[in-house]
Amino acid sequence: MSDPHHDAFEYRDNAEHHEAQHRMGHLQAYYAWTLSLFGDDLQGPAADAGAGSGHFSALLAERVSPVLLLEGGTDNLAVLRQRFAGNPAVTVVDCDLEQCEGLLREHAIRSIFTLDVLEHLPDDVAVLRQFHGALPPSGRVYIKVPALPWLYGPVDEASGHYRRYTKASLRKAVETAGFRVEKCRYMNLAGVPPYFLKSRILERQENFSRTFTPKQIERIRKLMPALKLADSLSGPPIGLSVVCVAVRP
Repeated sequence: MSDPHHDAFEYRDNAEHHEAQHRMGHLQAYYAWTLSLFGDDLQGPAADAGAGSGHFSALLAERVSPVLLLEGGTDNLAVLRQRFAGNPAVTVVDCDLEQCEGLLREHAIRSIFTLDVLEHLPDDVAVLRQFHGALPPSGRVYIKVPALPWLYGPVDEASGHYRRYTKASLRKAVETAGFRVEKCRYMNLAGVPPYFLKSRILERQENFSRTFTPKQIERIRKLMPALKLADSLSGPPIGLSVVCVAVRP
């Protein structure tokens, strides 16, 4: 059996994660929430580094053009190519993020989005350095990663996570790679208690999104506006994720 921590793409390609991605596809409002936290000034050409099944990519392609989708593994690549077959502004490429700098340069990428990917990589700073090397001055990287190391447990292990981040640890990784952080904040305060319950108390050894029933997913979808409002009012001091926007000086 292969090591589940091998890299982001080995994990993102397996059948369990593939199914989980489709379940999360019912939560398009969550991806829209994430995109809104990145701000309004988004520039193309853009890349979605670790595009998965393309749920976030579809929203991104409505905002910027052209979009380069980087993904590895036959299952997700097939899904992406079918999903965006009729969109000439979207290009899908099989690419290892640890060897992506030349490809990003070739496509003159100005914005790199990477959601829930860095935690799967043994050396997150090395990949961020490649992003830095590929972007022109004033180019930006947009990041979302799982937060709060004290939440780390069986769910993270089953998901192939090396780590969970704090605002400080993500900022350090991004700055070490040469970027200047413009924004770094927690997201989804309401998601912390159920994650703690399922990972640290119940010790569920499966991907977090797979622990929700269809009815629970629909309930979360309906609650999304309230969750966003609570986050905007509270700060929030902690959250299930950290989002970051950083610029290459």
